[in-house]
Amino acid sequence: MAFNTTLLMRSHSDVSTHYEKTTVDIDAIMDNITIVLYTITIVFGITGNSVVIWMAGIRLKPNVTNIWLVNLAVADLIFCLTRVTSLIKKLFYDHWPFGVFLCKFNGFFKYANMFCSVFLLAVISVDRALCVWCPVFTRKRRTLCAARVVSVGVWILAVIFSSPYFVYRQVYLGDNNLSKCSLEVKEASKGDNTAKNALYSIRFLCGFLLPFLVILCCYILAAAGIRRTRFSGKSRPLRILAALVCAFFFCWGPYHCLLLAKMVDKKSHVVKVGLPIAKGFAYFNSCVNPLLYFCMGLNIRQSFRQSLSGIYRRAFMEEGHTVQSQEGTAEESCNSIPKSTGFVRDRHKGISKV
Repeated sequence: MAFNTTLLMRSHSDVSTHYEKTTVDIDAIMDNITIVLYTITIVFGITGNSVVIWMAGIRLKPNVTNIWLVNLAVADLIFCLTRVTSLIKKLFYDHWPFGVFLCKFNGFFKYANMFCSVFLLAVISVDRALCVWCPVFTRKRRTLCAARVVSVGVWILAVIFSSPYFVYRQVYLGDNNLSKCSLEVKEASKGDNTAKNALYSIRFLCGFLLPFLVILCCYILAAAGIRRTRFSGKSRPLRILAALVCAFFFCWGPYHCLLLAKMVDKKSHVVKVGLPIAKGFAYFNSCVNPLLYFCMGLNIRQSFRQSLSGIYRRAFMEEGHTVQSQEGTAEESCNSIPKSTGFVRDRHKGISKV
């Protein structure tokens, strides 16, 4: 009997040891995947977004769409720069050696980037829908000054929604005497997660779900308007913006879904394994946009003869003035080329300069 008891205890110990080794192996794999994703995000994000800012913000003639895209690129560039500290933290086994301020700023700008990006995508979607349905209205009010004012408003909103993460993020002593940097709410230490769950809920609703519904409605309206006015196809800016929206929600969607799952069951194995990877893919969104611009501007037939500046110039060029309809030129009114240099097509008089 004693022999059987000893055998059972040894067997249970072997199973526990095997489980712990498996868990350690999974954690190590997750850490390696996260490090790779962070590295790709930093290298390609800093390089690509710098090129976008240089091309769309400096080299090319300013227009409304480029103002939106430059603001997106600035948010992504700052975000990628702040990810350097996150990468170093991962390399040092989640030890945070950078102090309290960088801990707060790192978390703050992580979500400022998210809010700024999704708010800008929502603004761009509304802008494109108005271009299709209200061309006269947009011709008078869609100016560079208005775009800059709206961009400043978007940044202010993003800062407001992200400020709690600057306030509540703290550095504390964790396991193995390693400094940790994470969101710490006083009530949560007493078992009350109401404040934390409220932050998660606001982040999901205002930073994901509601903007997604706005964007979806606007693109449905824009598609219906394009079909109604018999445009031969979408303009390149509309295709680029549709790609940006898809990339954003594909990258950030799993992260938000797993955070909701974490609110329900914090100790879930799926959350523990999936959340670090989902976070890495969410960060990856900041280096995807320049790649999308590059692909949209690339002419496959001339791929070996194109310069980098030529590819991005073609991507950012607004094509609305080339699309015609019998009822009017909604896309034409939405490009930002000054009236003194544009062309208007009259179906009775041909082409005339205005």
